[in-house]
Amino acid sequence: MGTAFDFDEEFGIPKKLLCKNFNKVQISVHPYFSGIYLCYQEAFKSLKTDLSTLNPSIELHVWKDPNISGFTITNNFQWFIYWSQHIPKSINLLVHSFPQNEEKVELLKKEASSEFIKFLFFYHELDRLNPKKMQSLINAHISSEVILALNKENSFKPHRTMSLDLLAKLLSYTRNQLNYRNKVINRKRQNVLDQLQQTSGIVQQLLNNVDFVLTPDQLWKT
Repeated sequence: MGTAFDFDEEFGIPKKLLCKNFNKVQISVHPYFSGIYLCYQEAFKSLKTDLSTLNPSIELHVWKDPNISGFTITNNFQWFIYWSQHIPKSINLLVHSFPQNEEKVELLKKEASSEFIKFLFFYHELDRLNPKKMQSLINAHISSEVILALNKENSFKPHRTMSLDLLAKLLSYTRNQLNYRNKVINRKRQNVLDQLQQTSGIVQQLLNNVDFVLTPDQLWKT
């Protein structure tokens, strides 16, 4: 994953704020990092590891951007999701100042991307994985530099995109297992479409009539 760097040195030492009512604090995902958050949301669907067993400190890194009200999240999304689902009695917010220059923002995106890759090493259930969607989200939102470094470390071709082989290795599965899982998902989706085609006149029109235009009235009647 490359040479580690001092987070506080790069982004400043955060101010600690004790929060006794987590529900009432305005915290949102920073728009620049919404794609990485989508990757975490997808990964959580298959997560088997119980994060409570990691004995985390009851704290959360948040960022204050002068252009956005409240606090924002840019990294350590796993704990934002976890504490949102398991509301603590009190929590320490570690408040950083959001960087105002592009280079620092890109550095933060790279660090957040590296954190997500490490998150994939936690145990994920194959039967709850959607490898194709996960691969697509990673290639759309995770730092290409991080993926390039991973490909080099794992002796894959020096590509800046996540291959199914690399994703399988990160998740401790084989490419064949992920391929089979994709086929199972596609088969289930096709079965649903086949059933709809047999029972829904609108679906039949959409699939078989190139001139058919779906209107809101037709949706309400279904």
